[in-house]
Amino acid sequence: MKNETTEIDLLELLFFIKKKSKSIIFSMAVALILAIIFLLVEKDKVDINYEVKINSDAPSMIINCNTDFDCKSNFIESIIKENSDIFTIQSDERTKVINLTWRGKLSEKPIADATIKVINQKISDWYIQDYQAYKRIIDDNKNNEMNGTELYTKIAFITKLDYSKEKDFIFISKGDVSKKYKKGIFIVLSLMMGFILSTFYHLTKRSILEYNEKKIFKNSQIN
Repeated sequence: MKNETTEIDLLELLFFIKKKSKSIIFSMAVALILAIIFLLVEKDKVDINYEVKINSDAPSMIINCNTDFDCKSNFIESIIKENSDIFTIQSDERTKVINLTWRGKLSEKPIADATIKVINQKISDWYIQDYQAYKRIIDDNKNNEMNGTELYTKIAFITKLDYSKEKDFIFISKGDVSKKYKKGIFIVLSLMMGFILSTFYHLTKRSILEYNEKKIFKNSQIN
């Protein structure tokens, strides 16, 4: 009995879809047109992906973050955001990498590469300034109450590493080019979405109408 009921329900659903086929096909056509327009607009667009790896921890990172990668990446991300808003930034604690994504025309990739060079230099400048700032703390506090404290010892140890002579504080990979949208898959998904949404709309509408009819019939029976 259960299988027969399921079969009847399925046949009823197929019959209903057939009955509404014109509306469903129209919805799929609209979805297809929108998908094609979107692909035409985005046809020359690509994603350029850069990976930023921290090679050296700045004094601020060591004192404030210890081994917390998210904390360290926040220092780098703040410098990137101060100097450019063209990248989507996402840090990955598992791989210890900060991912930068730029989207635009492939012909405009030199713009992204040039911005990366500027960011790299700004980060290097910050490392040197950070080192020098902590070195001044040590130099200015040799004979005061801070001398001998745990913080003083930590800063003194850090400043023995001459950051001002280093060059490769971070590593930024060459931008990998990837296209975000595959035309065939995107069009098929759009058609499926048009079919599903249209069918769902008609089924919901029918359910509401049937519910209202039953409610009206029930009220008429009571009266």
